[in-house]
Amino acid sequence: MFLKRSSIAYILSAAFFLLCFFSSAAQTSASLGLFSERTGCPPPVEGNKIQVIDEPAVFYHEMLESIRGAESFIFMEYYIFRDDSISTVILDALAEKASEGVRTCLILDHYGCSQHMEEKGNRLKMRPFRREYLQAYLDVGVDVVFYNQGALFPRNHRKLTLVDGKVAYTGGMNVTDLYLNGIEGVGKFWDMHLKIEGPAVHSFNTGFIRMWNSCGDRPLAVSFPEAPAPCGDVPLIVLETQGSDIHPNPDELFSSLFATAQHSIRLISGYFMPTRAIVNGLKDAARRGVSVQMLMGSSSDMPPVVDKVLMRRALRLSQEDHITLYLQQGGFHHEKVVSIDGHLIMVGSHNLDRLSLKTNHEIGVLMDSHEVAGTFDAYFDAHALSGL
Repeated sequence: MFLKRSSIAYILSAAFFLLCFFSSAAQTSASLGLFSERTGCPPPVEGNKIQVIDEPAVFYHEMLESIRGAESFIFMEYYIFRDDSISTVILDALAEKASEGVRTCLILDHYGCSQHMEEKGNRLKMRPFRREYLQAYLDVGVDVVFYNQGALFPRNHRKLTLVDGKVAYTGGMNVTDLYLNGIEGVGKFWDMHLKIEGPAVHSFNTGFIRMWNSCGDRPLAVSFPEAPAPCGDVPLIVLETQGSDIHPNPDELFSSLFATAQHSIRLISGYFMPTRAIVNGLKDAARRGVSVQMLMGSSSDMPPVVDKVLMRRALRLSQEDHITLYLQQGGFHHEKVVSIDGHLIMVGSHNLDRLSLKTNHEIGVLMDSHEVAGTFDAYFDAHALSGL
């Protein structure tokens, strides 16, 4: 029996689509693998599901839902975990799970949570994280350690929540009402976070244990489940960095990312005080004809004099051919995102400043996904165009 021409055309079209799909997937995975080989960073992990979250209320809701459904353990580490309403809701949820026998562990950066908010005249006007406020939660089994109480540097600038070894939340968002209420005299607080499910979550588990064990003399012994089964199609690399003495360091990672760009680089960085390597990487890309686009808010949560320094550096770089700076009024862009050629995208805690690049503990996720990058591109365009 002969097929009709329309049927043959349909079959050929479907075959062509599948060929393109699998070819694209293979190319995507290969590009991450090549980046891993060139830089010496961990190999990519396949089969992950990614949700991009750019609304703080959604992030807190999703994270709380995961916490309330925990059965084995909840691990969290944050640079800023403020003594305010959202932290109280989260700590109450941790206390409830601890009372049910769920292991709850929280790493807080000593400076970010306990110290610098007491400075006179700080525009954020937020209370530091008080020990007496925390004591009630310690009493019911919420286990807390503070990172690096004895020195000013380095800091633990990571933002991470892990539940049962099945789901991870990471990105730029801390735990504070600032995200919900904005900043007096500045405006809205924009940021981006990821919800990750799949095999890569196992890498976050081991990274948390290393950080916990570096905070004191109470080693954390936990029996992790096997890595979760694949549940999506996003390959990714978990990037944990600390300073410039470890290879690959952040300067090397970002420079390598910029060097791969053929068409476009889009980035959001709230504290733009780049190293020479970062500046040279962006300039070199622009000289190759790559379109470099940067997005910043009109001000930040830093003192006004620091705002001027941040803005001046970005404005100076935007005078180069093929480099464009978009300034959005009415808020502060706290995101830490770099997107390359519409498919390679890094989201995490790394600022493009010397503290993140040279000193602090940071964590980021490098993905190869047209879908994730497309979500970011739509977000970037919406905010960039609103500033015109």
